Amino acid sequence: MIHVKHLLDPVDREDGERIWVEPIGLTKDLREWCKVDHVLCHLGPPCELWQMLEEHPDAWDELRGRYHELLGKSKYKPALQALACAGMRESFTLVHQFDDPEHNTAVALREFLHELEAWCPPNENE
Repeated sequence: MIHVKHLLDPVDREDGERIWVEPIGLTKDLREWCKVDHVLCHLGPPCELWQMLEEHPDAWDELRGRYHELLGKSKYKPALQALACAGMRESFTLVHQFDDPEHNTAVALREFLHELEAWCPPNENE
């Protein structure tokens, strides 16, 4: 199962691996304090899209659409496909820093990963 949490949300055992998915880095101290296991900035949207959402929260649909389009053409698509399949059999958490729990980078990425689940081999689900 793929979870989404804010960086400062409490860490739970159900979180599994915690993955930072914003397009900016994370200091070592903050990474340790917030129990982030992996920093995958390269999977976040381009900074201009990310900043657009921060400045204009009403631009969510545009950001999500453009971000999904970029992910679909990304050289990381095979890794994203593997991540989607992994999410069907184990738990991990996409970690973000936005104040809005429903409109953020991690939610947009989770939606994209859920779309990719349709192409996971059936035995990946068992």
